[in-house]
Amino acid sequence: MIVNRLKYIVFGLFLVAAVMQSQAQTVESLNEEAIEFLKQENYEKAVSTLTKAIKTKPSYAESYFNMGFTYYCMSRYDDAMQWYKKTIIVDSNYADAYVNVGLVYNQKKQYSEAIEWCRRALSKDSTLANAHTNMGVAYGGLGRYDDAVKCYRKALSLDSTSAITYNNIGNAYNNLGQFNRGVSYLKKAVELQPNYASAYYSMGLAYARLEMPDDAVRYYKKAVELEPRLITVYNDMGNAYASTGDYDKAIECFRMSVDKAPKYVDAYHNLGMLYYERKKYDTAAVWFKRATLIDSEHSQSYYACGIAYYMQGNHKEALNWYRKAVEHNPQHATAYNSMGYVYQEQKDFTNAIECYKKAIAASPKYLAAYNNLGALYINLKRYTEAVDCYSSAVKVDTKKAESYYNLGVAYYLSGDKERAVAELEKAVSLKANYFDALHNLGVIYDELGQPAKAKLYRDKADKAEFGY
Repeated sequence: MIVNRLKYIVFGLFLVAAVMQSQAQTVESLNEEAIEFLKQENYEKAVSTLTKAIKTKPSYAESYFNMGFTYYCMSRYDDAMQWYKKTIIVDSNYADAYVNVGLVYNQKKQYSEAIEWCRRALSKDSTLANAHTNMGVAYGGLGRYDDAVKCYRKALSLDSTSAITYNNIGNAYNNLGQFNRGVSYLKKAVELQPNYASAYYSMGLAYARLEMPDDAVRYYKKAVELEPRLITVYNDMGNAYASTGDYDKAIECFRMSVDKAPKYVDAYHNLGMLYYERKKYDTAAVWFKRATLIDSEHSQSYYACGIAYYMQGNHKEALNWYRKAVEHNPQHATAYNSMGYVYQEQKDFTNAIECYKKAIAASPKYLAAYNNLGALYINLKRYTEAVDCYSSAVKVDTKKAESYYNLGVAYYLSGDKERAVAELEKAVSLKANYFDALHNLGVIYDELGQPAKAKLYRDKADKAEFGY
């Protein structure tokens, strides 16, 4: 249920207060005035003041740079990029402008471009720690976490006081599954910046993955205490409580998440899952439906709603919701498989076979669909098709004893006892105490006129069943 959110924090932007000689005091004062407006989040005034500064001295690069910063703060990223590039036109060696162009590309999720601009910045000034950090963010966005770690390490070698970089490298290690290592860096981040809410949140996520829910809850609480707007924390806290079996606390957290973020679909879905776990299937269905109203493409909630109706015995509604799941996600193999199972129960074997085949087409390694389809073929006495189906299953996973067993049974029913024996023996080679396989081998060897082998396997079957 845990919804993984190990995010990166983009490295802080630089505001440049002008340092000018006395003869250009006017443009310096205008930039300082604009910075004050920025601190007050009065962006219109900042833009107006910087416009005056640029008119006063068009060759003064800091005015363009600060204009880029202003538009970035307004989330007008294309405008921000335009002004950063104008900064470079005025001063081609202005390295921080290159960094911030990369930062804008990170914000736009154009990570390859971000990396290129950070490299350009480093060609101007190789000591820019923030360029390495932003390059790490870009590599993280591409899923290249090992490369991200290298960038963050380089950044820390240049500036060991950056809480943001410690946070980011901690998240990179978390994404690599190295949670203990990730936590060690996140703790360093909060040592440097005790009110760093996002770092506490990331520690909570890491401890949850380490199956240490009490620690997870402790850090989630600290995160939301420092930053109440971190609304997803309540959902993750609910998951942590649920993992300990404290369902009342979990429900409280999920409901709080819904109240604070009415469009946060994961919290609705998780409430449904929690009620499902408590076997309150009617209530679970209500929450799954609400999730689909929030996000009409949330195929997992359509599917889960179908399961909830199935558990209530309402197979008609179950089929209806399974259909909705595959309409929204044609690759939803488990929904096709569940549809097949319902059709099979209704003795609509044509549709059941079609659904199992669709499940396999959507997920060629989905063994449950092979097994269900093979079993249906056997029930229909279509043994050759069952053999073909189970043959495909053993190719998917050559270490699955049950698949060899099923194939052996299919061969036996098709009349090929020699092949049946070969497959059943493969099953017991993988699972020595496999009672059904041992028992069937005893039966088949008897039929093949090999009483010694029949007795051997009957004795093994007895030992597997009774333990002597």
